[in-house]
Amino acid sequence: MSNLPTTGYQHGYSEATLASHAARSATTDMSFLVPYVNSGMSILDVGCGPGSITLGFAELVGMTGKVVGVDAGEAPIAAAKSLAKEKGVENSEFMIGSVYSLPFPDETFDMVYCNQVLLHLRAQDGGAVAALKEMRRVCKKGGIVAPREAMMGTLRNYPETPGMIQGFQWLIKRMLKSGADSEEVGARLREIAEEAGYEREKLRFKVGLSTWTTPECDVILLTRTL
Repeated sequence: MSNLPTTGYQHGYSEATLASHAARSATTDMSFLVPYVNSGMSILDVGCGPGSITLGFAELVGMTGKVVGVDAGEAPIAAAKSLAKEKGVENSEFMIGSVYSLPFPDETFDMVYCNQVLLHLRAQDGGAVAALKEMRRVCKKGGIVAPREAMMGTLRNYPETPGMIQGFQWLIKRMLKSGADSEEVGARLREIAEEAGYEREKLRFKVGLSTWTTPECDVILLTRTL
């Protein structure tokens, strides 16, 4: 772990954080990709966390396909392996690795995606541009590279809870202080992709709305994602 590039990731890997990430799924958080997934495909999840989205795609590609999850943290990879074993998913693999140096040959995967990863990357390590270049390297020609990133400036909560908003503002400041490229990577995806060498005419963008709420409180968080 010590030789992996540091990121601007400030959430940590507490049980609460891993539990919140484990609530994500392929059909909710990456629904825009589902129509492009076919049986037998090979898919790479960069920054896979505890693997809940990864395993959703494993179900979609079937036993003739395969999904691989990579994350820089030991705790999420351990959680992902445990979840795969618990669910009996045999067409998945999880490993520790860096988005800047993915441990795969060129043109390995039909689809390479990440969810809320680029905004955490440090500019001094190459940031989102270097990450998208590396993701494209391991994607087959004609394949799909798909980052899903938040537009943090659009975050809202209702009823208004000042403490919650202050908490997010504090987190964003910590990310930027640690060297994170930008808190508005989602809004800059076209610019970043073009800088990474992607052809403008082949780029496609979608804007979505995510909501979070809990039974314990009637607080709803809204954020637009690209």
